[in-house]
Amino acid sequence: MRITALLFMPFSLKKIIPLFILLLPVMVSAHPHSWVDTNTYIDSDDTHITSLHMTWTFDVDTSHYMLQGEDISPENIKKTLQALADSVTNNMYNEHYFTYLYDASQPVRYKAARYPQLIQDKDKLVLSFEIPLSKPIAFKGKELQLYIYDSTYYVDMSWINPEDVQLSENLNKHCTGKIVEPNVTDAQRAYTLTLAEDIASNNELGRFFSQQYKLHCK
Repeated sequence: MRITALLFMPFSLKKIIPLFILLLPVMVSAHPHSWVDTNTYIDSDDTHITSLHMTWTFDVDTSHYMLQGEDISPENIKKTLQALADSVTNNMYNEHYFTYLYDASQPVRYKAARYPQLIQDKDKLVLSFEIPLSKPIAFKGKELQLYIYDSTYYVDMSWINPEDVQLSENLNKHCTGKIVEPNVTDAQRAYTLTLAEDIASNNELGRFFSQQYKLHCK
């Protein structure tokens, strides 16, 4: 279930959401909110989690903005999409790819993303990439938590269905997982309504409205 009440407020070009800043060097028009449908595959070998495979589908308007000013002629569209994919993933490195994995309470570090690809699916753009873990982590007897969110309140990044998180064959043998919806309080909802369009973003707010994927391994 999406949490969208916090995303309806318009904001100026000067305060374009961080995700858009990463995607585009220049935007000629602002958009009040953005949705990213996320899909995650957690990969492993026999004993260790090794990487996260991401597929993000952007809403129609965001997809349109991403292509503004780009060469999308039939002969160059493939090259343009690949250049955008490379740029997006490179720029997200310092933002942890908006992806936060915890082994108990310890954050898991990543290597640079690889295999970025951007494709068109009708009116939407779909970005895929792989995030290798800096060091594979043993999953036996572990409790892990995964979050995917923008730190501001401007972007809704969500797993829409339970099957939007998949586990490797080995993980499926030993682990169970579930998506947990955020427990947002009335006070937190009310706070978002007080934020003016030109206020500095609250870098903790996105976490409050983020889903969590809990992985329990025997």
